[in-house]
Amino acid sequence: MRCPDPVNYLAGVDEAGLGPILGPLVVGGVTMAGPEGTAPWRLLQRHVSKQKYVKGKVRVADSKKVKSGPHGFRRLEETALVFWTALHGQPPTSLSDWLVTLGHDLEPLRRCPWYEQLSLQLPRVADRDWLSLTGELVARSLRNGGAELLDIAVRAVDVEEWNGLIAETDNKSKAHFHAYSAVLGQLVRRLAPRVGADDACQLIADRCGGRMRYQRDLAQVCPEAVVTVVDERPGRSSYQLQFGEQDIGVTFAERAEDRAFPTALASCFAKYLRELMLECLNRWFQSHVPDLKPTAGYYVDGHRFLADVAAQIDALALPRDRLVRVR
Repeated sequence: MRCPDPVNYLAGVDEAGLGPILGPLVVGGVTMAGPEGTAPWRLLQRHVSKQKYVKGKVRVADSKKVKSGPHGFRRLEETALVFWTALHGQPPTSLSDWLVTLGHDLEPLRRCPWYEQLSLQLPRVADRDWLSLTGELVARSLRNGGAELLDIAVRAVDVEEWNGLIAETDNKSKAHFHAYSAVLGQLVRRLAPRVGADDACQLIADRCGGRMRYQRDLAQVCPEAVVTVVDERPGRSSYQLQFGEQDIGVTFAERAEDRAFPTALASCFAKYLRELMLECLNRWFQSHVPDLKPTAGYYVDGHRFLADVAAQIDALALPRDRLVRVR
């Protein structure tokens, strides 16, 4: 009997929204599989571009680059929802339904008045029929190349949870990795039973700030694995996670979204969900403050926004610990 050919598993994790003072930190994760030597950008070149936007294609790259320019949000939405469709068969219909499908508990979010509805219809600006068609074409190209999109995980850590992590750890880096590790651990635990002794499996995560050492944290995330240091140096830290006969490599690298297709795609999913949740926040406050300029939540403009809505925060007794990050 012929033994099955080895499979190459590739996963990526990235986040959006670590720096702002408003809105969630969102972590995304993507897992793919294919024959040894599979290069997703090349395999999907009929439908996907990397270096620049090409009409009729979606761009998979660092989400900040994908979202740049006057049509940036549309392009970001197209990237995220085409690949969601490739995996699930159709785009989500609303933000609330998508969050539930992703495994979010909506009740903590709805403690914030600006998230009471979460009723944004999806897609926001992209054409649903085009998303469905292109998603099917992407799925078909993956199948024809013997490849598969296995998993998409996206987790939003909103302000109240983030502030709780800061209070618990008194350390922004530790709070960041706690949020990061929830998605990383989810991907690794789902991958471990799939990986055979002859398969290759690598997860590429964008580096968490300036942190260089992750062995102890990975051992806490995956206590059932033996974690071995492969390399720890500025710019790149690599580890081997051994689950019995299954080995999974985990690398934290600077500019990881330029190195690995799943990491770039994870970046786009994280950015897209953050943009949707910021839209909810902006729309709610704009319903109370005429002509209010929306915010992306970063430090300077975030404080401008807070000054513009200060009267409403006081008048409505809004919970600042659910609106503004302490760090």
